[in-house]
Amino acid sequence: MKAKICIDAGHGGSSSGTYSVNTVRDGLFEKDFALEQALMVEKHLLRNGFGVVMTRRTDINPGNVSKRAEIAAKEKSDFALSIHFNGFGSESANGTEIYVPHGEKQAEIESGFYEVLGGFFKIRSPFARSNNLSDRNEIFDKKLDIGTKKFGAVSEKKDYFGFIRGCWEAGISADLLEICFLTNPEDFEKYSKNREKIAEGIAKSIVTAFGEEFVPEKTAEIPVKPRIKRKFDVIN
Repeated sequence: MKAKICIDAGHGGSSSGTYSVNTVRDGLFEKDFALEQALMVEKHLLRNGFGVVMTRRTDINPGNVSKRAEIAAKEKSDFALSIHFNGFGSESANGTEIYVPHGEKQAEIESGFYEVLGGFFKIRSPFARSNNLSDRNEIFDKKLDIGTKKFGAVSEKKDYFGFIRGCWEAGISADLLEICFLTNPEDFEKYSKNREKIAEGIAKSIVTAFGEEFVPEKTAEIPVKPRIKRKFDVIN
């Protein structure tokens, strides 16, 4: 059997996460977008023969980030991904953030994420945060070298994202994606128009990193109806 991937749709239930530029109109929050994207990624992984563990499939809160990491560990996942979206009080904030464990050395999957999401959004930051909350968007301990697909400047600090840390302590490599800023109109529009392509790209990054050939979803062919010759057609 191919690898087993744990997909965590961030937030859920009473934990709504951030809002979008259309939350008032549509009533949708980060938790809804995260679940939608997680289910689409799952679809592509299943089609490619991968096992998938979901921390949630509906609008529930399966527990805090440590509990979600426990689900990945209990199911003996080979890789885990937590899907989130960002938000900020100002519409100017935009872009993608991709976070990994500080102990991570290789970046096959993350290089794929970088290329896919970088095709739609600005890559906002390097890839790992310190566990010091005061570092939040100031100090980063790791950068990705796209050419070698390796990380540099690795420190011994643990990432303060509980999901990443919990998975890592269980021996599972895990990433957290902040796909884009729902509060930025341009990011929101790009995501809305390309959500399926983004999900397929995320899944492809995982599949190929495990040494498998990615099978894209077949586009349904529209049958061509035979043309009925009418009596007034000109015959050449």
